[in-house]
Amino acid sequence: MKRLTYISVLLTLMAVLPLKAQDSAAQVDSAAIIVDNFLRMLNYEAIDKTQTLYIESHIYDYSNRKDTLYMKRWFTPPHYFRTELWFRDTLRIGFYTDGMTLAKQYDIQLQEWKEISLSLYYDFGATYDFHSPLYNWRIKGSEMRYEGKAEALGQKVYKVHVATPGMYVRDYLFDIESGLLYFVIEHPETFGGQELIGNNQVDWRAFTQYYHEGECLLPYTESYRKDGRVTVIDHRYSLQPVNLDHFNKD
Repeated sequence: MKRLTYISVLLTLMAVLPLKAQDSAAQVDSAAIIVDNFLRMLNYEAIDKTQTLYIESHIYDYSNRKDTLYMKRWFTPPHYFRTELWFRDTLRIGFYTDGMTLAKQYDIQLQEWKEISLSLYYDFGATYDFHSPLYNWRIKGSEMRYEGKAEALGQKVYKVHVATPGMYVRDYLFDIESGLLYFVIEHPETFGGQELIGNNQVDWRAFTQYYHEGECLLPYTESYRKDGRVTVIDHRYSLQPVNLDHFNKD
């Protein structure tokens, strides 16, 4: 799939329209089938307790690649997560948890790791989870409905509308041929069911390449538009022997 340009994204937003309405039960069932099929293809459950998935992501502005953020992430089943976001030689953001009793966050002012509650970790640290945006849709109480077939940038897609109460409203586009998530349209943020005043920005996230690492299928390149700025993320993955020092050394 070709990398998206700003013009092509505008065409996508205009082109993605449902073909026909369906009854509510069929909409929900069809959406769940499409999403579950996508998650089965990703097959994250293939990572077992003898492996650590290491991810290194290079994050750069589409129009200026001089300054690059580096994100390093480690995941060991079932609950061990560690995230580090580096700018040049400085650690800017850090989280880790064993998913049961321990969670810590890096304090950039004090330049030290501080223990935090698990609930606080899941409020903020989980933002950097390597799993796809749809991975925890059931836990978050998202409401899904299938809105038919459409065409976007020459790709025939299924459109699934997802609303998470008080958080966000998104349209997910899945390539019909492969079943893979292709594009996400993020509508203006909502709070308590009401659209925030003055927030009429439509953002998006695109997944333009996937590849296999072991038995898992992972996004290789993605890009997103936020507040008018386009950012590209190139991911590199490797499966390593388990080393829990990543989660308890600080």
